[in-house]
Amino acid sequence: MESIRNAEQVVRRVWSFSKALDLALIDEEVRKGFEIDVGYRHGERVGYMSVRLGYILGMRDRDLFLLLIAGLMHDIGAVGGFAEYHGNPRLMTLHSEIGAKIIKNFPCGDILEEALKFHHQTPCDTDQSESLMAKIISLADKVDIIMGRHMTNYKDRARTLNHVNGLVNTEFYPEVAQAFVKLAGEEAFWLYLNEGELLEPTLEFLFRRKIIQDCSELDGTCNIMYGDHFTDQLAEIFGHLIDQKSAFTGRHSRSVAEAAVALAEGLGWNSKDVRDMRLAAFLHDLGKLAVPRKVLDKPGALDEEEIQTIRTHTYYTYNLLSAADFSENIVKWGAYHHERLDGRGYPFRLQADDICTGARLMTIADIFTALTEARPYRDASSKEKAIRIMEKGVGSSVDRELLGFAKRILI
Repeated sequence: MESIRNAEQVVRRVWSFSKALDLALIDEEVRKGFEIDVGYRHGERVGYMSVRLGYILGMRDRDLFLLLIAGLMHDIGAVGGFAEYHGNPRLMTLHSEIGAKIIKNFPCGDILEEALKFHHQTPCDTDQSESLMAKIISLADKVDIIMGRHMTNYKDRARTLNHVNGLVNTEFYPEVAQAFVKLAGEEAFWLYLNEGELLEPTLEFLFRRKIIQDCSELDGTCNIMYGDHFTDQLAEIFGHLIDQKSAFTGRHSRSVAEAAVALAEGLGWNSKDVRDMRLAAFLHDLGKLAVPRKVLDKPGALDEEEIQTIRTHTYYTYNLLSAADFSENIVKWGAYHHERLDGRGYPFRLQADDICTGARLMTIADIFTALTEARPYRDASSKEKAIRIMEKGVGSSVDRELLGFAKRILI
């Protein structure tokens, strides 16, 4: 039971980060680069389809588990290449290579790397990989894009099957196409896709129906994936991806982390809490992946609708970190950085008594970092000027005592 619980924890965490990637892929700049409409929850759907296809093709236990991870993360390179290739058709070609380099740092990275690097290969390509994972993800990826989001009737499903059968040996590998035809005969497969929420059906399929029978084989991989070292690494990876969304936030998450850690250490926090603060800081803007680049980089003042769009990012951060099963401290410290002591913050409009010290520190670290960075509408402020600006918000947006402390630490 312990092995199953550990494996489920890893799936839930990676699934939540896949949701973050999916939010980023809806951005119109990514659609320009791919020259297709990727669609909502693309990574989740590819992960689910890949696992179902992998089982039909004989994959079991650790291989099936890693296939799910690869499917969920298969487009991580599309976000990783956002800053350099946004709106550029080269993104379609290069995102597989970028993603392979990123996922190489995961446990079992050699297997995952090959799956991502070749997930757009076809039977017609001269440079062939023997990775069955890549072949499966290739079909699941393309099928999800052509099928849309509401396959409500027999004609819709038949259209998808005809598309797959018509491209066997050109776009799709025959053995994977045959597996899809078999899977498509299952009514529940289509119904789950239509419902949209696929995490629980995937966990049910893998663990409660005993599809993965030897969870002890996964213990080493899961212990690493859920352990401190890789979690820290994952936070840094996604902090970097978040900052790719805007031309003006190249190292914002890292700078916030540096400031927040300096403040936490200066207050004498223990090593565990300092680490949690660092994690929360790298991920505090995770929900910003859902904000369109044209809003983030708008050179002038935002209109009311754009302001409301920006404000959604802390809501998404809260939900994504919660779903990833991070501690309550990490969730609150990361997601509450735009709450205000006067109750006028967002997304929850918390009162001062509900805003903990860690969240107040994160607010200071975030505002200080933002003010000392250039933005489309202003130049960067000096550290001294940033503190002076923040002092105007004492008692309403920032904590007086903590800001006084920050003034000694950050300047």
